[in-house]
Amino acid sequence: MLESQKLEFRAQTIELFFDLVFVFVVTRLTHLVEHVREPLEYLHALAVLMLVWWMYGGYIWLTNHAHTPKMMRLVLVAAMAGFMVLALSAPVGDAGNPLVFGFAYLFVVILHFCAFIARGGRPAAGAMLRIVPFNIAAALLVIAAGVIEAEWRWVLLLAPAALYAVVAVMNTGEGFALDPVHFVERHGLLLIIVLGETIIAIGTGLADHPLTGETILRLVLAIALIAALWWSYFDADDQRAEHRMLEADNRRRTRIALFAYTMGHLAMVAGLILVAAGLKASVAYGTEGEAGHGADGLLLLGTGGYLLADAAFRRIVGLAPVALRVLAGLALIGLALVSLPLHGASLIGLALAMLLLLLALEGRFAGTVAETPPERHG
Repeated sequence: MLESQKLEFRAQTIELFFDLVFVFVVTRLTHLVEHVREPLEYLHALAVLMLVWWMYGGYIWLTNHAHTPKMMRLVLVAAMAGFMVLALSAPVGDAGNPLVFGFAYLFVVILHFCAFIARGGRPAAGAMLRIVPFNIAAALLVIAAGVIEAEWRWVLLLAPAALYAVVAVMNTGEGFALDPVHFVERHGLLLIIVLGETIIAIGTGLADHPLTGETILRLVLAIALIAALWWSYFDADDQRAEHRMLEADNRRRTRIALFAYTMGHLAMVAGLILVAAGLKASVAYGTEGEAGHGADGLLLLGTGGYLLADAAFRRIVGLAPVALRVLAGLALIGLALVSLPLHGASLIGLALAMLLLLLALEGRFAGTVAETPPERHG
């Protein structure tokens, strides 16, 4: 047994409690995406998701190093308040308060840094001293976006992405001793949360609609689609990725964490948010495309984007196959762009059929690329 497996640290209940606020973040973004009126507003939503995801991931790194003694529990509760304010003030469309969003973001950045210095250990604290200037600069850009009254302020919201890319490229892993078991588990739990939000979105969309036979059919197809999305990752990919990280040296492990999980999972979550908005409209409104604000078309776009992001995740980690997911993702995005005259059950059925075909083909060729996943412990 590997030494890192003997000393593995698993997700704690306080971390699951902390994740509840991420449920609201995703719920809020799904609602905002569903009602956007201009393409530029999608960039606003992506910028908000990117900012929140980066710092939320930062707290995963924090608990991965400091674990969750009583002091850390208080830190996570305080961070929950900050992330709630972030979600409520998210500047997408006409909603939110950009200035409040900026100062809330600065709060979670400073709290994260102070907690890392106090509880992360000397090597990790030294590494954070090299990273925190980028985080603070990102927060100041967000605050500037809240102060400036101009149509181009969305550029300031997206600018932190360049700073975070620099951090990812420059980070060699020095100072960080990442626990792969905990890290993979925490990101998997966040994906489950986002999939759960998709179910919540469907339920809220049906709140004021009668449950007719046609509605129930759409609902069943939607649940099947969400289950297929779950299967596409949790059938084995999470375990195989954990095994890859356990085998890797610290530098390679850090690169996987930053590029496959921080960046790759961000794109996967973005795709699932689009899926949630699309499914909500498709199930609730069926063939009434206008009643659903045209959001049902996001279903194919989100599913395709999710598959492309998942393919990138697999490529970075070193999992196979990849090409089939790329082809399926491109095909779904292509169908979304041509604006097929499909709504309701037919639209959901198309996405589900293509996803099931992908999983069937991957299963057929699994024998040539199969890897034995590591046995779960604990």
